[in-house]
Amino acid sequence: MDEAPDVKAVVAPLEDHDAFLAEWTQLYASCPDAGFFQSPEWMTAWLAGAPEGAELYRVEVSENGAPKLMGAFAAPKRKTMGLGLREVWFQEFGDPARDAIYPEYLDFLAPRPSGGLRTKAAGAIMNYFTDADGFVFRNARMRMTSTVLSAAAGRGFSARVLREQPVYVCELGSTDFIAGLSKSLQTKIRRSIALYEERGGIKTRLAQTAEEKKAAFEKLKELHQQRWRARGREGVFANPHLKSFHERLRAHAPENLHLFEVSAGGETFAVLYNFVHGKRVMNYQSGFNIEDDNRVSPGFVAHALAAQFYQDKGFEAYDLLAGEEEYKARLGDPETILTSFVVERPTWRNRLRARVKG
Repeated sequence: MDEAPDVKAVVAPLEDHDAFLAEWTQLYASCPDAGFFQSPEWMTAWLAGAPEGAELYRVEVSENGAPKLMGAFAAPKRKTMGLGLREVWFQEFGDPARDAIYPEYLDFLAPRPSGGLRTKAAGAIMNYFTDADGFVFRNARMRMTSTVLSAAAGRGFSARVLREQPVYVCELGSTDFIAGLSKSLQTKIRRSIALYEERGGIKTRLAQTAEEKKAAFEKLKELHQQRWRARGREGVFANPHLKSFHERLRAHAPENLHLFEVSAGGETFAVLYNFVHGKRVMNYQSGFNIEDDNRVSPGFVAHALAAQFYQDKGFEAYDLLAGEEEYKARLGDPETILTSFVVERPTWRNRLRARVKG
């Protein structure tokens, strides 16, 4: 009879970034369904943006001494002495400015199936931080949510859902993408394209050279900020931490970052910032020109042309990522749910917070 494997879950300070990333890279190679937001390139860019003095930790589950699961998180000090909560943040810093990079599909890095390993990892984190009031998980995959909530319930901890967001995905088959949309949306897009054609013709381009990518990124920021400023607010690119993160990510993963430009009559009216992972393209950010003519829909046109472009290149999915915006629901189909939630230990601080909020 085969002996049961020796399974151990360990939580420890993440002090040597290079050693951690080397182990992460090795495990990532054996996890075929791990996503871009778990890639070594993303993790490298993320760790490099840690605030000075950040308390970072790692969790690892091993079988017979071989790593089978890994995760990373931050445990900032209590916000204020006394009444301030202390929270542990999975793959985030607990710093709103730095966490604006907004990773999605968060999960432990582990091959499938690994339910038992995930349960051990979640439990190890909760057991390690005995003084933590809460454990925050944002944009978690369904299996991650299920595992963590199960481990929390087994310890008598409660959970509070912060947000649930659908993910809409455009499946890229063999037929023309626009022809597969609803008749009303086809009409809207084709009418917009005709109006753009009157300006001198539509052209699409994927930035290729370093100079083209730099110019396209600047145009993306300009168009994005333009729309937010029209609403009296600053867009995400006003955040220096986010800007620095994407500069690092571009340096580490240049082939995985696409800047898709759409122009009419020589003027760029849309830029899409996409992540490429395997046969999947994920639209992470966008910038569109403000149009005076409400018959013109730069967003729908740009996304439709991008989906068609990637379909022609042999990609299988154009992922619009989490969100309930109208354009996502009209262009794609719901594929999954990403959940943001906090697991709460029954501390007096949490009971007081609940009474104040209630």
